[in-house]
Amino acid sequence: MEDWRSKLKLRMPVLALLAVSVLFWTNYDRYEPTGPALLDSPELTEGTDLRGEVSENAGRFVLNVPKGGTSARINFRLPPTTDYEYIRVRGRIRVEDVVVGKHPWSCARLLVTQYDANDKWIPGHHGLVAESGSRDWKRHEDEFEIMPTAKRAVVSLHQSGLEGLAEFDGITAQPVRIRASFTGWRLLFVVLWVVAAMVYFPRCRLNRRKLRLLILLNAMAILVGTLMPGHWIGNTADQVKVVWEKSRASAPVNKDLRPATAIATKKTATEKPQMDRFSQIVGNAHRVGHFALFSSLCFLVYLSAALERQHPIYFLKVGFDILLFAVVTESLQFLTLDRTPGWWGLILDIYGMVTALAIFLIVLPLLRRYGGSESG
Repeated sequence: MEDWRSKLKLRMPVLALLAVSVLFWTNYDRYEPTGPALLDSPELTEGTDLRGEVSENAGRFVLNVPKGGTSARINFRLPPTTDYEYIRVRGRIRVEDVVVGKHPWSCARLLVTQYDANDKWIPGHHGLVAESGSRDWKRHEDEFEIMPTAKRAVVSLHQSGLEGLAEFDGITAQPVRIRASFTGWRLLFVVLWVVAAMVYFPRCRLNRRKLRLLILLNAMAILVGTLMPGHWIGNTADQVKVVWEKSRASAPVNKDLRPATAIATKKTATEKPQMDRFSQIVGNAHRVGHFALFSSLCFLVYLSAALERQHPIYFLKVGFDILLFAVVTESLQFLTLDRTPGWWGLILDIYGMVTALAIFLIVLPLLRRYGGSESG
């Protein structure tokens, strides 16, 4: 028990800094308004491009898709966006028996879409929320960077599932910008975390592990993935789309299929779903990376501990350290411009740790059998 107290005391500075970081960044708003609201609880009469069964009930928009019916949608066009850096969109959504369609994005959604001078849709981060099944009212908020070529933006409410009802309420759009103080606060916390790492590393004897180089490289890869700007991840989807379109362009074309106008119309109609599909692929790859990196880190740490002939209780201690590292790295996303911590990331990390532990327990008897003579 005394040993556990001493180990916990060693980690108290990191735990204290973690608590301060979470409390500060969850209460600090890095954005500030730059003008009046562009959209504030609109009415049905302000909407455009109404499709399907769309109605208004007590200020709430109701989008219903009966079984076998068509999807429902309503758009709200925002004023010209050329003078804004970001737009913050807020809204509440409630869904009832929404059945997902052919694609994962065929459900109840709240979107912000941008268009250039030629009225062409601009790919990029545009989804605020996507819900399916049944869920009570839930508030959502996100900031969308205005692209340099954007001339206008539209807030869209969709119910593109096979069936079900979606309600939307409190839809607002506000122009915002990054606060000047954000840079200073971010630099302060970066310095604090660097100092904490420099103190923590030798005090916990991480520099003495047998596989310390591999462990350090794995940890660095996790940090790079954690602090990677969100728009880089989004741009990857764009690049995948470009490669895919080039491959299609180089394929043989049957000139007798359809007129060029029909082909262009279909391309416009399918462009956004294609981009959603690519974003989904990149997002899934990002989640796999989360899982794989923490699986490998956990396995390397346990393997190193086994090679060092550590006491079995040591495996519990390092498991706590890896979990603490997962929480810390997730909280470091507060320091990025366009990413925020999420429970799903931490859950994936834990799944990776549990998987690595299971694999290690399978490998451990073989390690003891064939490596015992050399390590003993």
